[in-house]
Amino acid sequence: MNGSVTSIIERSLWLINIALGALLVARLFQLKIARNYRFFALYLLFVTVRSAASWAFDPRSEIYHIIWRNTQPFIWVLYVLIVLEICSLIFKEYRGIQLLGRWAIWGSLIIALVLSSASLMPTWKNPPAQAALFQRYLMIERGIDFALVILLLLILGFLLSLPIPLSKNVVIHCILYSAFFMSNTMGILLVNVTGAYISLVVSLTLQGVSALCLLAWLIFLTREGEVKKVVLRRQLTSSDEEQLLGQLSTINATLLRASKKIG
Repeated sequence: MNGSVTSIIERSLWLINIALGALLVARLFQLKIARNYRFFALYLLFVTVRSAASWAFDPRSEIYHIIWRNTQPFIWVLYVLIVLEICSLIFKEYRGIQLLGRWAIWGSLIIALVLSSASLMPTWKNPPAQAALFQRYLMIERGIDFALVILLLLILGFLLSLPIPLSKNVVIHCILYSAFFMSNTMGILLVNVTGAYISLVVSLTLQGVSALCLLAWLIFLTREGEVKKVVLRRQLTSSDEEQLLGQLSTINATLLRASKKIG
């Protein structure tokens, strides 16, 4: 693909994502639901401001990389907080399971960071060049992303296997964020495995996916969606549904008692 054409596509997608991100933040506040998705709203605001601030610089320039590497750790923290937020929204009525989810998230992140740091230890002695530093960041992010992807898949598994009534917005948010986050994870994995020569193609693809997800959030998140309840698990008799929910309540109560003993 011609370099100038690629650059035009890249800049266009960049601008589209900035506009959609700003519109989605405004939409969350307009619908008065930003409080329910506060870390997601904060992430959108942070990423939109960062993208707008970086707009004037070439993605291959030194100043762009300075902005990126100094702000990316905040993105990692927000990734974790968003997944914790999703877990809280889904298991709002099941405090014990919610606590278990938090322990699982922090535990898996600690393991992922330890493994990522161990794999990078041989390179810590010498100051890295810009390309090597970029690879380090990708390695750390891959560890964080992989841990969070597993947890998101488990959350989706819960939704598909248990008849938990949730607001329509929460279900849409969980599905869209999972698709958005998993695409980012796969993109980073591809760059890590195949090398930086396909990084531009991956970047364009991820920007396209991001724009589609932002547009879907804009279209499908509604004020009515906060109160309308949906259940992903279907084809259950009322007795089977009651039995599954009873088992879930029992597990929740057991976890609550265990957490109180530990506390």
